[in-house]
Amino acid sequence: MTLETRDDLMAAIKRRDTGAVKVLLDRDPALATSRSSTGETPAIVAIYWRAGEILHLLRARGVALDVFDASAAGDERRVRELLDAGPSLIRAHASDGWTPLHLAAHFRHERVVELLLERGADVHLRSRNSHANTPLHAALAGGAGAPLVRRLIDAGVAVDARQGGGYTGLHEAAGIGSEENVRLLLEAGADAEAQTDEGKTPAALATENGHAAIALLLAQRVR
Repeated sequence: MTLETRDDLMAAIKRRDTGAVKVLLDRDPALATSRSSTGETPAIVAIYWRAGEILHLLRARGVALDVFDASAAGDERRVRELLDAGPSLIRAHASDGWTPLHLAAHFRHERVVELLLERGADVHLRSRNSHANTPLHAALAGGAGAPLVRRLIDAGVAVDARQGGGYTGLHEAAGIGSEENVRLLLEAGADAEAQTDEGKTPAALATENGHAAIALLLAQRVR
């Protein structure tokens, strides 16, 4: 395996070019367990780039998902198996900074989120990257539904925690137009007047992104 072929594999996955991935793996099966220059596995790259067919191919070639891959893929049985063998993985960070809970929440895998919380995952643990966010931010950015967001709130996540740029969860929900989550966060005590580092409120982000009803809802909550 060379750096060039490894990079070719990662590029093919990002193009969702299953045929090219098959050719590369046929030539060098070891590529399936290689890592990118930043430490990402082919499996997690396939998940990030929504290349489900390639993820299936990798698993068919014998790739065993690590705790980050499995959390992002929603493989509850594999996550459970890994935590049984290594309980400390619950607080681990992937090479790109995410915890298993961040990944499961972002990709909206409610059963895995529940498992991780049952095993003691810390909802306050920040990602180790420029986002410096909580699993709540990750869930909202991924378009999570209200049940998953409510579960994180019930687990004690700080609703007004700020991530990189000063964004709160309410900024995230308002910006993407999730009225259900906006209402849920407001009910949980989120600050409608919170400002990003650039001085933008959740209402301002809602307005910028064409979510007039949410902007009005938020304006009504301003003291």
